[in-house]
Amino acid sequence: MSLQSLDPNVLAPPLPDEIRAELEVVLSTPAFRRSDRQSRFLRFVCEATLRGESSKLNEILIAYEVFGRGTDYSPGEDAVVRRQAHSLRQKLQEYYASDGARDPIRIDLPVGRYIPVFSRACLNDPVAVSSDPPATLQEHAAPKPTQFWRRAGFGIGLILIAFGAGWWSGASRQEHRSSRATTGALAELWGGWLSKPAGAVICFSNPVTTVVKQFQMHLPPNSLPRRILVTPEQEVQLRETLGLPPGGFIYLSPAISQAKMGEAIGAVALANLFARSGVRVQATQTRFLNWKDFRSQNLILLGHDEANRWLDPLLKYLPFRLAATEGDRPRRIVDTVPRSGERREYQNQFSPRSKDQPSEDYALISMMQGIDHEHELLLLNGLNSEGTQSAIEFLTDPFTVQQLVTALRKAAPSHRGRWQFQVVLHTEVRDKVPTRADMVALRVLQ
Repeated sequence: MSLQSLDPNVLAPPLPDEIRAELEVVLSTPAFRRSDRQSRFLRFVCEATLRGESSKLNEILIAYEVFGRGTDYSPGEDAVVRRQAHSLRQKLQEYYASDGARDPIRIDLPVGRYIPVFSRACLNDPVAVSSDPPATLQEHAAPKPTQFWRRAGFGIGLILIAFGAGWWSGASRQEHRSSRATTGALAELWGGWLSKPAGAVICFSNPVTTVVKQFQMHLPPNSLPRRILVTPEQEVQLRETLGLPPGGFIYLSPAISQAKMGEAIGAVALANLFARSGVRVQATQTRFLNWKDFRSQNLILLGHDEANRWLDPLLKYLPFRLAATEGDRPRRIVDTVPRSGERREYQNQFSPRSKDQPSEDYALISMMQGIDHEHELLLLNGLNSEGTQSAIEFLTDPFTVQQLVTALRKAAPSHRGRWQFQVVLHTEVRDKVPTRADMVALRVLQ
């Protein structure tokens, strides 16, 4: 394997023996020891890449070699590889955000790919090795080692001596840690957020929903919480759509505080990004926000405008906006001034075999200054929950963030300072799991 460095001033890329040693360390952790399938998955793609066979890695091969599927395997009907890849990616991120923060080598599985990326952590910047033969290099940010807890005892001693001096020392360490924990493209994109002492608040959308529940017997008419018995026609549709077992009675239970799965999963990636830099993260529901919060907090708003009333006013004067369902027109992303080759509207696409599960989703990312020009504001809005999850993963994965930063630099070569932009993402969805995401439209806002 021929390896080159992106920068002659940094350390050489990791060698195969070093990568294999790191692989064994990762696989020996409790999280991987408890998951034989994901351990086999990670070992298989890493060894294939180190042998120079990464070009052969695809969903069908992995299904056959790792998960024992037969020659009749169909990715469209069996999403085992995509589901396991998603879980594997999360396990790796969690490991390197905690126990693996001091590891000299890092193994990542970029979103939408089955080819791992290996990078070396050094005192300054990591050197990333692309696993595509012939070997090329890609910038890849890895979390830097922190000494917070190791220094905690010393900090406590200082506090006992002089509380003020101890607090200043701790704050200085956290600021230093925040500046080093994220480098490269991630630092360029997220630097403004990771330097804010107040941290960030993730705001989950509040869709008006009903929970479907099946009971063996009729409920009393005035039972609490309130539940609504469905009509015979609705019962037939719900049983077919949700695969409910026969028998019993089906009720709907209204709810206004349900978390969407894509937002919940994506929030973990956001929290990990901030945690690696020692930045505090809080969470709330958008129904609890008021305009004063936009002047006092750094906010990340999730969801679409049918479940998040703050989005339309915030997007009102921007190039890309959201549109709610109108008659037979589903919710969509609207390009108010489309450029050559761009579409005016983007909406979900459904496969012929399933009218209930979209096979393609879109998401709008809007990163900008807050309304007071002092705080940060980020809108991550998928048309479906899967789109929101895809947008979050796209914006927190070093591989895709590098693609985004490269596109931003190309669109605004004379730009200086923090990036403010909008980007429309297209993502494939299989079994309600977002897979590959691609940029389809981009605007630099300053």
